[in-house]
Amino acid sequence: MRPEHATSPRNRIAEGSVRVIYTSPDGYWSLAEMTYDDEPGAVACRWNGELEDPDDKGNPRSHAQGTWFVFPRELGHPIAAMVKLFGNGHADYPTPKS
Repeated sequence: MRPEHATSPRNRIAEGSVRVIYTSPDGYWSLAEMTYDDEPGAVACRWNGELEDPDDKGNPRSHAQGTWFVFPRELGHPIAAMVKLFGNGHADYPTPKS
């Protein structure tokens, strides 16, 4: 599942607020900022599963929907700052396996 398609829990993540700030070069995990519980700037991560397989929802997931693990603010903000400083931002997705 592509990380931008993981938008659950829908009652806690503001619609359209998920902004993927990093995807690992192998595509296995991503980090995102979002508005969570009406607070902008929440930082979350997830294992993507197979990017090109819409049935693979990655982890975490709930009720067959891809979800995000939201870090406590005191952890999430430094992690996002390090990724922005040293990472190359949103990495290109890897070539799908044949």
